[in-house]
Amino acid sequence: MKLHEQEAKEIIEKHGLKTPEKGLHEDDKEYVVKAQVLANNRKEKGGIRFAKNRKEAEAEKQEMIGGRIDSEEVKNVLVEEQLDFTEEYYVSFMYDTDTRKPAMIFSRSGGTGIEDREAAKLALKDSSQFRFRQFLKEQGFEGKEIVKLGIALQKLFKTFLEEDARLLEVNPLAKTEEGYVVLDAMMDLDDDAKYRHSRDLPERSDLGREKTERELRAEKIDEDDHRGVAGKYTELDGDIGMMLAGGGASLTNMDALIEYGGEPANYTEYGGNPPTEKVYRLSKVIMSKELNGLWHVGGTANNTDILRTMKGFIQALEEERPEYPIVIRRDGPHADEAFELLREKKEELDLNMKLYRNDTPMTKTAETLMDMVEEFKGGRDE
Repeated sequence: MKLHEQEAKEIIEKHGLKTPEKGLHEDDKEYVVKAQVLANNRKEKGGIRFAKNRKEAEAEKQEMIGGRIDSEEVKNVLVEEQLDFTEEYYVSFMYDTDTRKPAMIFSRSGGTGIEDREAAKLALKDSSQFRFRQFLKEQGFEGKEIVKLGIALQKLFKTFLEEDARLLEVNPLAKTEEGYVVLDAMMDLDDDAKYRHSRDLPERSDLGREKTERELRAEKIDEDDHRGVAGKYTELDGDIGMMLAGGGASLTNMDALIEYGGEPANYTEYGGNPPTEKVYRLSKVIMSKELNGLWHVGGTANNTDILRTMKGFIQALEEERPEYPIVIRRDGPHADEAFELLREKKEELDLNMKLYRNDTPMTKTAETLMDMVEEFKGGRDE
């Protein structure tokens, strides 16, 4: 889960690192006003502003609240004192996919535009102070600076490890008269490790916003039942429900739907032979939105019983009885029985539904669905 800057700084502070003083305390002090959103390049988009005094900072804060940056509403604003500093560095910790171990990325030129600046990489096995000092010496630091900066880097690394972060980025880490101060920070926490921590943080989706009621409902599907996966659901803004069987084709199918003019209402995957009940619950979550079409698509399964999973989907159809068009493209073990049952339910429930097996390309059925959706919308408008 990605954290807002203020949330990341509160965690960092617990590990002995300094951040600027928060809040409006003195009338003539200069302040930085920051929208708490997860957008990149906040400064360029008006999400970071500078104020010469308390009154100006308060006005900037009020103007920000309720606005939008990259479609995300600004609900909270962080106001901090401006600090004078002599140097600013870029520091981040992440897991290196090549070595499968933590690594630090460090640049002597922090601040905006870091993507275009030279940076060095340090592979890490432990939080040994010696390794950080050795690295800084290699980067041209001298004397006491090696010790002081090394301690700050060590604390950041321990924060990364002990908080089970997938990413910790500080940009910049500023050198001030009072020592090193974290001026801006970003953290991405490992959701699978949250049971090890007692944090008062909102549930937040991969998109950075708080999880919707549907996303929270879907999350519970896999909590108490380890058989298969059916609880991965991300809500989107479109009107075409997507029931995606897991596998590499899921994103390709989503791209195909968009190419043919569809706007996904969600992204989800199920797989690993989940039981009927789990597929039923996921289907109910997907169908609970106001939709103009539903696409149930997947490749030819090897280890998933098509009849077992399709029964859960059919149970949801029986309860919801949707009027919008539905396209199903699926195949695999017991698909003959599953599609016979689907044909029966299509007639019984009078569903606007087309069925396809593996002799029809998955992406082709996206075009079929969108043709049906256009006809459905046209008939409804008449």
